[in-house]
Amino acid sequence: MSALILYEDEHLLAVNKPSGINTHRPDRYAPQGIYEWLSQRHPQLSILHRLDKDTSGVLVFGKTARANQSLTQQFTAHKVRKTYLLLADIRPTRGGRFYTKSGGAETEFELVQPHSRYFLIQARPTTGKTHQIRRHAAASGFPILGDVEYEGTPAARLMLHARAIEFTHPATGETIKIEASVPAAFEDLDVLTAAREFREPLFDDQTNCYRLISGAADGFPNVTVDSYAGKLFVQWQRDVPEDVRQALRERLGTPAVVEQMVTRQKRTKPESGARFTVRENGLNYLIGFGEGYSTGLFFDQRENRRRLLEMKLAGKSVLNCFAYTCAFSVAAAKAGAVTTSVDLSRNYLEWGKENFRANGLNPAAHEFAAVDVFQWLRGAARRQRRWDVVILDPPTFSTTKNGRVFQAERDYRELVAAVLPVAQPGGILLCSTNQRTFRPRQVEAMLREAVGRLMESVEFVTLPFDFRVAPGEQSYLTTFWVRLAA
Repeated sequence: MSALILYEDEHLLAVNKPSGINTHRPDRYAPQGIYEWLSQRHPQLSILHRLDKDTSGVLVFGKTARANQSLTQQFTAHKVRKTYLLLADIRPTRGGRFYTKSGGAETEFELVQPHSRYFLIQARPTTGKTHQIRRHAAASGFPILGDVEYEGTPAARLMLHARAIEFTHPATGETIKIEASVPAAFEDLDVLTAAREFREPLFDDQTNCYRLISGAADGFPNVTVDSYAGKLFVQWQRDVPEDVRQALRERLGTPAVVEQMVTRQKRTKPESGARFTVRENGLNYLIGFGEGYSTGLFFDQRENRRRLLEMKLAGKSVLNCFAYTCAFSVAAAKAGAVTTSVDLSRNYLEWGKENFRANGLNPAAHEFAAVDVFQWLRGAARRQRRWDVVILDPPTFSTTKNGRVFQAERDYRELVAAVLPVAQPGGILLCSTNQRTFRPRQVEAMLREAVGRLMESVEFVTLPFDFRVAPGEQSYLTTFWVRLAA
């Protein structure tokens, strides 16, 4: 996370927020903001100011009551000096420094220099209002590049960056200035550059696998690109000509590209090859191209696995239903739990055992059951077995060997009801689905009905940041962490 953090001490945490992430979650069923994401890693953070979702740059959080009080007073008294950079494709008509005022807000602008065929402009808001710089730039005749809401020319991203912030340190009384480097996307205005720059601050050497391109949200409709330790896996959701595919290969700039066509009409099998290892949250997972409907690891569950990994699970038991290659089980076992992994496929469970070994974990100390989940749950309930954490991440649609059909939206409630007899009082259910039509409100209502008075609390989470969602699209992943009453 070193690329994200600009400054940290006992009182303050400052980060370089990527463009495209909210300061905080705007509503209950929205993806996390940078505040929620950081709070899971740095407890006791407080929001001191905000940046628009599409504005990048310096964002400061308080870590102590002293810092919160001091910075709040400084912001209220307009004693915090903020400097922004923006790109416009229209040159300001006024030279030198000039001010724009409207609606009780004021912004100082200054042309820094021509920038190729654009213009780099510095902005210093002397007040703080929503969209102030964006509105004032448009009103002054040079709307920000990428700011289509305020008549700006479409671009790879909103070309507005919080370059620096200057204030009095709450403890030392010294003037402190925190700066964020100028985004690379300001240099070439390329959507691939913007996509890479968005993700780079979010990952360190503990995680080398992530979604690099998330379709239209990154300016590449009908295609996703996942990076597995530098090897790129391209999935096309539409049949496209070879010249279009070759153009993307050239832009990606690496020969290590595996491709797959995934449309309603056909699903090609990608090139296979030997399995190789990637790292996620410091854990090792084996990846295989061309071995089924996935490569062996679903990136979209990364944050849920991290949460398991950081839980105090020593001496606890974890049941992983629909375990696939046991990625959840590995995280839980690494946190000290004794795990039980249940999946219909013996081959995937063997793959899971390889994942255990890749992390120095002995599979013999854990349980693996190649059986239908419902059948397993009925037998476990008869034997009065109990688990402290139960993970439910079923496929959207599946058919067992005896012909039983599972459809998530229709059968999830039955699954939860089957799990409750084997869940330890005071335990946790991780309930997840990627059924797009099964919306979060419906899932929560189903869980509340199924769990009833046994539910102590429920928390919603969805896709991690690298799985960006374009305007008008909906997140497909719905997850609830349910705490049961003791």
